[in-house]
Amino acid sequence: MTTTTIDWYRITIEKETLRQLTARRDLRGWIQSGSFLLIWVVLTALAVYFFLQRWWLLMVAACYVHALFVNMISMAAAVHELSHGTPFKSKAPNEFFLYLFCFLTWNNPIHYRASHILTHHQYTVYKGLDKENIQGPVKEKLNWVNVLSWLTFDWEWFTRFIRTNVRHALGNGDVDFFFREEWDPLFRGNDPRRRAMITWARIVVIGYLLLIAAFLVLNVWVAIFLVFSTFFARILANVTGVTQHIGLGSDIPDWRMVCHTVKLKPVLRFLYWNMNYHTEHHMYAAVPFFNLPKLRMVMEKDLPEAHSSLFACIRKLYEIRKVQEKDPAYVWSPTFPPGAAPPRLTVPTGL
Repeated sequence: MTTTTIDWYRITIEKETLRQLTARRDLRGWIQSGSFLLIWVVLTALAVYFFLQRWWLLMVAACYVHALFVNMISMAAAVHELSHGTPFKSKAPNEFFLYLFCFLTWNNPIHYRASHILTHHQYTVYKGLDKENIQGPVKEKLNWVNVLSWLTFDWEWFTRFIRTNVRHALGNGDVDFFFREEWDPLFRGNDPRRRAMITWARIVVIGYLLLIAAFLVLNVWVAIFLVFSTFFARILANVTGVTQHIGLGSDIPDWRMVCHTVKLKPVLRFLYWNMNYHTEHHMYAAVPFFNLPKLRMVMEKDLPEAHSSLFACIRKLYEIRKVQEKDPAYVWSPTFPPGAAPPRLTVPTGL
């Protein structure tokens, strides 16, 4: 792991205000996480019920909605926020929901927490340092081939997660969920997290094999689909995901220049755990999801204007793509309000 330190620009917030914004609340954590679990249970039960009743069209519809929702349980939203440990004041319920939601979506909490916090947050879209997000042309992520797979079956996501989980379960801790090379593993040598990561992968692989066997014996084959539903209908998770960083620059020590903030309607904000406030989240990652709108208000005078909607952000990305087709080096630079601090564009010495 690299030990490079980046001098990020961070908007100053009064100490007392920051203390209030970073306060965690068990009740809010239970409401958000508990409601997600309840929705998952209801959608699962509906799919199985429709299968048993042989109401095939309703079963297919329930399976599709199940897949749409379960992908927001994953690192796209729920697992992501829980990995920061901010939804709950108490550690136990936070870890319970983190591990449960990781199991339901083939995620590895040990790997993701370390990768996300130690590489993506510290080195956001820095080439060779951020292991999760590598900036490239908009068309590499936002194209019709990808959109079609997001609406149906995401083969690339399926092979990446199944392959990595199986290889971890077999004892190979060098492979990674986010990149193919094995020469730069997240955990090296005798790092205890490496063993914990492998142990969790074995729990996931063995657990799902047992579940699939049980569903075959019981002849409830729709439940086998539900085991893999996180690889279907990823459109909601992926469309919100592409509005986080793409189309912007890289190697810039100012989160205002490398993150999009998007205004969303309440239902989508609920499903996305307020991660549409992405600049704000990166600047103050210790602020729980439910306080991000307040954080936005506190810092707004020093932030670029937020995209007015998800559609407006996607439209902007397509505009960037058109320019990049003529000028591959082009990236979009947000406009700052009068009086805002100028963007910090200098790359620290030594990078």
